[in-house]
Amino acid sequence: MTRKISDKKIREIAERLSILDVISPVVSLQKSGKSYKGLCPFHPDKNPSLVVNPDRNTFYCFGCGVGGDIYSFFMRFHRLTFPQALEELARRAGLPLERAEGGQPSQGDRMRQAGLAMNALASRFFHDTLMKSREADRARQYLRQRGIDPSIVSLYGLGYAPNRWNALAGFLDKNGASLELACQLGLLARRKSEGGFYDRFRNRIMFPITDAEGRAVAFGARSLGDETPKYLNSQDSFMYRKGSFLYGLSEARQSIREQDVVILVEGYFDLLTMHQNGFTHAVAVLGTSLTEAQIASLRHLTRNFVLVFDGDPAGKKASFRNIGDFLEKGISAKAVYLPPGEDPDSYLKTQGREAFLALLERARPLVDLFLEDRLRGVRADAGVETKLRLLREMLPLFQRISDPLERNLRIQQIADRTGVPEPFLREELSKPRGDKIAQPAPSGRQNPDGGADWSPEERLLCKVLAQFPVLAHRFLESGLLEKVRSPSARELILACAESAGEGDAGAPMGRLRQDEDLARFVARVSCLGEFTLPEAEIALADAIRRLQKRDLLERLSDLNRRIREAEIGNQPELQARLFREKQRIIQQEKALLS
Repeated sequence: MTRKISDKKIREIAERLSILDVISPVVSLQKSGKSYKGLCPFHPDKNPSLVVNPDRNTFYCFGCGVGGDIYSFFMRFHRLTFPQALEELARRAGLPLERAEGGQPSQGDRMRQAGLAMNALASRFFHDTLMKSREADRARQYLRQRGIDPSIVSLYGLGYAPNRWNALAGFLDKNGASLELACQLGLLARRKSEGGFYDRFRNRIMFPITDAEGRAVAFGARSLGDETPKYLNSQDSFMYRKGSFLYGLSEARQSIREQDVVILVEGYFDLLTMHQNGFTHAVAVLGTSLTEAQIASLRHLTRNFVLVFDGDPAGKKASFRNIGDFLEKGISAKAVYLPPGEDPDSYLKTQGREAFLALLERARPLVDLFLEDRLRGVRADAGVETKLRLLREMLPLFQRISDPLERNLRIQQIADRTGVPEPFLREELSKPRGDKIAQPAPSGRQNPDGGADWSPEERLLCKVLAQFPVLAHRFLESGLLEKVRSPSARELILACAESAGEGDAGAPMGRLRQDEDLARFVARVSCLGEFTLPEAEIALADAIRRLQKRDLLERLSDLNRRIREAEIGNQPELQARLFREKQRIIQQEKALLS
């Protein structure tokens, strides 16, 4: 059964929070008048096209057409359902959700909350063991030998899993936790023969892997003995998918936004040493190839990536793996290659912070490094097969470049090196390719000015009321609502009146939540800020007059038809009465225009 939350509570949560509190942690915003602007996180955006109106708690992208309120952004960005977004925003607002009788959280919500609680309990156990238990003497010594400062241990919640089969299992059981759930989360494993559970992590340094809010969703573990593998991560679960999270992102988020750049390293200790040396804008990819989900979680914070790789051939090959994604998403990616046998952890310890800074300053654009690698030895007089092999690799890549200027410059570069004429390369680039997936535009993007069936006067009326819902009752007092032909325009007007009647200072989104196009229109209008209040009052009066005139003209047209029918039917009395009615309407029209 779905939860039942009152509209009043939904409005109260939105009013308690500012939309800036939701958007600014993931998008760098700059104040522009009464609004804020930033790069849109929902499409490759070179120039700030996202506008946020904190007074109305709305956002709108004038590039891709995505818009809405605080809930819309949170749902789209974090890929949540409305109940999930409501639950989280209520928690942030400090407003408990009161469910009507019979209302219950969904099974998915219950499972996630139980999983977070379980991981928090396990994280506390691991950390307390590391800090207090004699069993962890070797683990503490190991961290000291690795040069990890106690403040870093505390900040990242590092822990230790004892070298026993039932240390965590016994702790969880003692605290009344579900061992079955712990098994699902990969904390425990099921005994095959005698039944029961045993600890999956033993004699290991534990690294909590957290979500954007700093809540543990999984764990990484480093062996202290000869156990294999040396590094072991939580298995995939309903809480965690490998490649969906970055280690240290919740701690680095603010620094990434402030410095407008992120440094990507590979492992846990690389990240901890980076942070300890002042590189607080670094995150770790946890030994996996950088995934689209990880790129997306960073792209909302900055479009400037610096990737640190080993300098051997394998490292260089790995550095080129995501180049197409970077080009397509408008990311400026640079690469740093460390000397062979070095990683950020070892390099910082042997060479120091200043030497690492010098490496970062020499970081080069990844696409330049890639082209140099592929064009090495290729000349205009190279053989046909060599050129074909190069172009078959390059052209699909160039199709993914989101910046037209960069795409043109790259075409010129390839044409100069290969001797292939530019027009031919451009013709090839214009052909669709199977590996390029078209992204559909939002449904409202093709008609950002509202409903396709709105008349000009209805469109003006909706613009005014969407920006100033407080004027909706003035329109309703005119008695013209039934004269508005478009059902969606009438719905918008009623939503504005409802919002104003309830004292809601924000945009009238509650009633429109099920109509994405109308919600997007309201967001666009509120962020555009076309009218001042005096101008809106004048525009409203104009829209009312135009609706009244349209009504009078329609009535005149109907009377003329009826007068002709009365004349044909030889009904002089009816004809005279209709004519007098016509004269009254003409006088009303003259008064309206005066």
